[in-house]
Amino acid sequence: MSAADFGWYLLLMGAGFAAGIVNSIAGGGSFLTLPALMLFGLDPKLANGTNRLAVLFSSASAVATFQKHGHLDKGLVLRVGVPTLLGVPMGSLLAVNLAADAFRGVFGILFLVMAGIILLDPKRLTGGQLGTEMSSWKLSPIFVIIGIYVGFMQAGMGILLLVAMSWLHSGDLVASNAVKNSVGFIVTFAATVVFVAYGLVAWVPGLAMAFGNVIGGVVGARLAIKKGNRLVFSLLLIVMIGTGVKMLFDAFL
Repeated sequence: MSAADFGWYLLLMGAGFAAGIVNSIAGGGSFLTLPALMLFGLDPKLANGTNRLAVLFSSASAVATFQKHGHLDKGLVLRVGVPTLLGVPMGSLLAVNLAADAFRGVFGILFLVMAGIILLDPKRLTGGQLGTEMSSWKLSPIFVIIGIYVGFMQAGMGILLLVAMSWLHSGDLVASNAVKNSVGFIVTFAATVVFVAYGLVAWVPGLAMAFGNVIGGVVGARLAIKKGNRLVFSLLLIVMIGTGVKMLFDAFL
């Protein structure tokens, strides 16, 4: 391996580490890893598939950390994970057959609207005022749609799950974060299987990035547990606004 190749792999590991922290606390780390993979030389579809491998490892490390500290609600994982998982194959097949930026403009607007709603009603997420919780079956279509999105794009998955879960599990963002990472692992695994089947995973750069993701996932989960709702809420808003702006910029400019 040349010095230049070694430098590129260090870049992938660094991007993976930063993304692991962001993903385990809020979501949106793929906006760091996808550009890094494309700079490495992967085309957008191959980068999209390879990125799932890194996210899979960071989700696993974050889940293990949350579970170790007693923050994982397995019942809620099931209630959220099953309908989300149903949408993943459809989204993954769309990603294989459509351009990666097909819906960026729509999703960009969606993220900015959600950020505005949360800014207007922050207590919905932080738990200062618990609203009426909705039953799982009423929200199932929402989680199926999130599953389609996850299969298609992945980036911002955690944000969508945290916002949707606020209607089921108001107040404790740390506990919701543990569930989000668990569901993220399940649905990312399903999407990865599809991308592997279509030969859209580059294993060596993906595993190099995954190494950084694992460490970042542990660090991010510990930060979320230590700092609590305020850190998760603040980073979530920052990432939501950044994600929305980035998607709109990519879509229209």
